Amino acid sequence: MGRRGRDAQSAVPSPDRLFLRPDVHGVAVGPDAVLLDVGADAYHCLPGGGEIIASLTTIGVRAGDPGVTALADGHLLTRDPEGRSRRPLPPLPIRSIIHERPAACLLSDVAPALRALVGIQRARRRGGLLPYLRSERRHVAGDSTDSVEAARRFWTLMPYLPIEGECLVRSALLMRFLHARGLDADWVFGVRLHPFAAHCWVQSGDVCLNDDVERLTAYTPIFAAGEGCS
Repeated sequence: MGRRGRDAQSAVPSPDRLFLRPDVHGVAVGPDAVLLDVGADAYHCLPGGGEIIASLTTIGVRAGDPGVTALADGHLLTRDPEGRSRRPLPPLPIRSIIHERPAACLLSDVAPALRALVGIQRARRRGGLLPYLRSERRHVAGDSTDSVEAARRFWTLMPYLPIEGECLVRSALLMRFLHARGLDADWVFGVRLHPFAAHCWVQSGDVCLNDDVERLTAYTPIFAAGEGCS
């Protein structure tokens, strides 16, 4: 009985331990670590920090541990263990739809596409990452197959939407379109080092909906938004 009590106590985070803030996400890339501060729309590299990333989202780290001071000074850490709850990252997709034969769009796709366009234009005016992540979501009624088929139709419509942008804008537009249709997918953010680069894409299961899978192999997922993001 005494041993079980000690084990239970050891599972409770110590009050002197620090965790990543809930809106800060980290991943090991080789021996180093990369962190994404969603609220600040900023990436941070921690040389040699690959070993502490797992602890920052599970048992926490002590304030005096190596590499922690820089993170604490950057206001990336919290003493609240609730930050340990993370959405699981999906595995990299193994196929893509972007080179498949275009699918005929439906008349019912037009209004969701226009709503998505208006939402992206508003997000651009606000600036930062958070406005892109926020979208109105109807009750999710379809499955991954429905999301893939809707994405195929969306790319038929895309040339007629008056908007330009890199991966962030394209992915946000697709996610808003899916949400407006009562569908969902994973919006995945990935990073690479030497040189540093960040990228994002949309996938449903193991199918990428807006990029080449060969390109994605260079990136390590750090954050996934989708069902459950505001």
